[in-house]
Amino acid sequence: MRKYLPLLSLLVFAASCKHRQPKDIIVGKWRSVEVRNKDKDNFFAASKLFIDTMGNNNSDEANFEIYGVTNIDSLRSELRIQFDSAYAAQMNIDTQSVFTFKDDNTVVLSFPGKSESGKWKIDEENNLILEETNSMGQTDKMNVKITSLAEDKLTLSFIREIEKNIFDTSVVIFSRQE
Repeated sequence: MRKYLPLLSLLVFAASCKHRQPKDIIVGKWRSVEVRNKDKDNFFAASKLFIDTMGNNNSDEANFEIYGVTNIDSLRSELRIQFDSAYAAQMNIDTQSVFTFKDDNTVVLSFPGKSESGKWKIDEENNLILEETNSMGQTDKMNVKITSLAEDKLTLSFIREIEKNIFDTSVVIFSRQE
């Protein structure tokens, strides 16, 4: 019996190191911590640049003609307050979404002020497929690319076609909550 102990120990060790499947890893609660979207990021950068430079090198007359005011500093200050508020609201949405994947392949998607539920699965190409049935019985299906999946971090790429051959991509990084 003692001569088989090393072999038995090796088998137990090998069984404990088995590779976990993506389905096993994704089950749990995930909170978004960052959203990257080139169009959104460009919009905020361009808006900030516009506010910071608007009216520079213009005469009071030109500023009045263009912006309806001669005191550009006051207008710029007010626009910065509005910009900061809009930016903070967007960042709040970006970091308050929670996806809860359950063992029974149901999912609850919670966003600020809204919650949705449906089914989920991971296909053979490691894409996440989300299906939601609305109140009229229609099923919406979304394919989401799993960019990375680890025990404590999940990165998903949401790609949607806005117009024919024009796509919007958001990369959402999640941190495990439970």
